[in-house]
Amino acid sequence: EREGIKAWDFGDLPAEVSFRRGNQSLTGYPALADEGASVAIRLFDTREKADEAHRGGVKRLLAFELKEQVKQLERGPPGFNQLAMRLQAAVSAEKLREDLVACVLDRAFIGEDEAPRTPKAFEEQKKRAKARLPAVTEAATRHAGAIAEAYQALGAALAQAASLGKIAHELKAQRDRLVHAGFLSRTPWEKLEHLPRYLKGAALRLQKYRGNPERDLRHAPVVAGLWAQYEASAEADRKAGARDARLEEFRWLVEELRISLFAQELKTPFPVSAKRLSKFWDEHLRR
Repeated sequence: EREGIKAWDFGDLPAEVSFRRGNQSLTGYPALADEGASVAIRLFDTREKADEAHRGGVKRLLAFELKEQVKQLERGPPGFNQLAMRLQAAVSAEKLREDLVACVLDRAFIGEDEAPRTPKAFEEQKKRAKARLPAVTEAATRHAGAIAEAYQALGAALAQAASLGKIAHELKAQRDRLVHAGFLSRTPWEKLEHLPRYLKGAALRLQKYRGNPERDLRHAPVVAGLWAQYEASAEADRKAGARDARLEEFRWLVEELRISLFAQELKTPFPVSAKRLSKFWDEHLRR
């Protein structure tokens, strides 16, 4: 283990090491860990924890190497002030700026690549990261703008629907789960483009509810039941320090089901139904 690292000056970093403690044979997982002003090499007890830390550590080292590009990004893209105003009910301008930077750097610096473990791989990653930054910044800003517009429209619709009680409360909770401090970097990159549709779907559901509450009341318990399943499992995973990619996939399937049941005009990218979600749960998530 080592601290105070600011450049890749330590040679290759193996994915795992074996060692003995007393008469016991153990395996450890070395990884870079982001410590803000520097990076450290730490030994983790599971590969999952090591991989997560290593991604952050590599991003921090790349940020040191590409500091001019990062500074430019931190100043905020064109139109940032307008974006911050639209989202001010959910997140402060300062937090939004930090979140947008974190989102862009994660996608541009690593994305779906395997985090490097050798000096040569790190240099290659740096070239890719630098080349990707402009396009990723543009895409993230575009997604954020569309989300902000839909968020503001839904907020206006909810402000006029306070008297509707339960449905307004449910849609406000859905909105706040989608858009909150840190949502850009915490939402999977491939889902960001769908957030405006989910927000528009909530507004459309509210509009339809006024005309035909019975139809909404027929479908609402089905969605509520599936969401409760997700939340219970997600809470159990949080307490255990675990993360299940299939569970997160299910989380986004519930959003698509809401579109399918309450805002069909907005269309889903693939067929979705309560029956399909229940089958997915039984096959992948029943514990």
